[in-house]
Amino acid sequence: MKREENACYYEGAFRTHMAEFIRYKRAQGLHYTTVPGVLRRFSRFLTANKSDETFICKELVEEWCALGLNEHISTQRLRISYTTQFLKYIAEKGVVVSLPRAKQKSGEFIPHIFSQEELQRFFESCDQMQARSPSVMPTLLPVLFRLLLGCGLRISEPLRLRVKDINLENGIITIRKSKFDKDRIIPLSDSMLVVLRNYNAKHHKIPKCDSEFYFTHRDGREITRDSIYRWYRKVLWSAGISHGGSGKGPRIHDFRHTFSVYSLKSMVDNGMDIYCALPILSTYLGHTSVSATSQYVRLTQDMFPEIVEKASAVTAFVIPGGGCHEQNA
Repeated sequence: MKREENACYYEGAFRTHMAEFIRYKRAQGLHYTTVPGVLRRFSRFLTANKSDETFICKELVEEWCALGLNEHISTQRLRISYTTQFLKYIAEKGVVVSLPRAKQKSGEFIPHIFSQEELQRFFESCDQMQARSPSVMPTLLPVLFRLLLGCGLRISEPLRLRVKDINLENGIITIRKSKFDKDRIIPLSDSMLVVLRNYNAKHHKIPKCDSEFYFTHRDGREITRDSIYRWYRKVLWSAGISHGGSGKGPRIHDFRHTFSVYSLKSMVDNGMDIYCALPILSTYLGHTSVSATSQYVRLTQDMFPEIVEKASAVTAFVIPGGGCHEQNA
């Protein structure tokens, strides 16, 4: 047993709860490497303030969650998130707690959903990009970006693909050890399959070891995220798509958001209720819960207002005069 799963690692009245909480989360397949340290400090804080095992007052929670000296705000947010998870866990066991108040993030990021016209310009520019030999980027980028958009992948996922993970005969790719340490299988569309087969013919003329990375430089070196990001900015510039600067987007991750929004719209256009479509999309994206996918309902409704009318038409016979309430999406 890891020491973080032992009550002796923590202090005070909640040490047993903390050890059980870590064991519980790891049993769900989560690593939880940072959380134990946060809870250990929290246990010392509670002990110093003489909190007993049946109650954690609001004042203590607010004091603990306050921004610390020389602490970055992103670190504070993580600390609050980890603490909230633990407090919810012990609340279910009968401990009276006060949960931290949700704080509005200043300048909270809104994903950029690419329009069809923007996507056309982007890929036209991407297909025309040039580089000095022996750069693989003119060949690799059109494939990589189409894979991100066409399969809704995170950028880390295609960059970690091995040759053995690409099954062009059956038209599937296997994503291994992704976020939350999950594996999943992704079916490829016919058009995406053609793109990958053409890439294979150009870049994988000599069969490679199954364990080698699928996307590499000509000498076999890994392709880095930073390198892809620099080229991504070049393609955006060439396509005339404005970029707000570092962290302001459009980000590469917005291809995943764009895929999700258009997928929901497509399912609704084909007669599926948008809330029935969510579990399907959630599984495809590799989310741990449907709630993580629900943000796309609002984004889809914002971009395609007619979706609200279709959702209302589907549910009207269930709740006469009701329909879909946009504010609850």
